[in-house]
Amino acid sequence: MKRNSYPLVLRPDSSRSRKAAFTLPEMMISLAILSLVVVGVISANLFGLRMFQITENKLTASDSVRKAIGKMTDEIRTCKAAWLGNVSNGVFAAHLDGEQQTGNAVMICATTNATNYILYFANQSDQTFRRTANPPGNTTIVAKTVTNNILFQAQDFSGRVLTNNQNNRVIHFNLEFFQSASTNVVADYYKLETSVTRRALE
Repeated sequence: MKRNSYPLVLRPDSSRSRKAAFTLPEMMISLAILSLVVVGVISANLFGLRMFQITENKLTASDSVRKAIGKMTDEIRTCKAAWLGNVSNGVFAAHLDGEQQTGNAVMICATTNATNYILYFANQSDQTFRRTANPPGNTTIVAKTVTNNILFQAQDFSGRVLTNNQNNRVIHFNLEFFQSASTNVVADYYKLETSVTRRALE
C-alpha cells in the first residue's frame, strides 16, 4: 500500500510570538532605565575629570616651589653662615644681636667669603618670592602672589624666636601664597613650612 506524503508546514505559535515582543510600556521603562544609567556614567566621568583637574592644579602650583625650597634647605645645611634680615629697595639689611631674628630674607654664604652669597627674599612690590646669587647676580622668581611678610625666623630647639645669631639656631621658613581663579582653575591658598639648620656647627 502506497502512502501519500505531505509537506510539513510549521505554523508559528501565536502565544510564543506574543511573549517574545516588548509592549510599549516595557519599552518605555527600559529606555528610562538605560537613560538613567548613561546619565550616571557621564556624571561620574565629569566629576572624576573635575577632581583630577583640581588636584593637578594644586600639584603644579606647589611643585616648582617645593623644588626651590628643597634647594634652599640644602644650601642652608651646607653653608658656612646664614643671616636673617629684610630686603628693602633691593638692599639686604641683616639683623644685629639683640634684635628679633625674623624677616623677609635670608642670606646664605657657602664659604667664608661674604661676597659670594645666595639671597632668598620676598619682594613686597609684586608679591613674589625670589632667589638671587652673587655672582652672577641673576634673580629668579620662585613663587608668585606671596601673602605673608615674615617668611624667616631664627629659632632655638624649642621653637622660640631668638634675639641673637647663635651658632646652633634653626631657621624656620613659612611661605604662604595664593593662586587666583582663572579658566577651569579654582582659587586656592597654599602654605609651605619647613625648618632647617646647618650641619657643620662651629
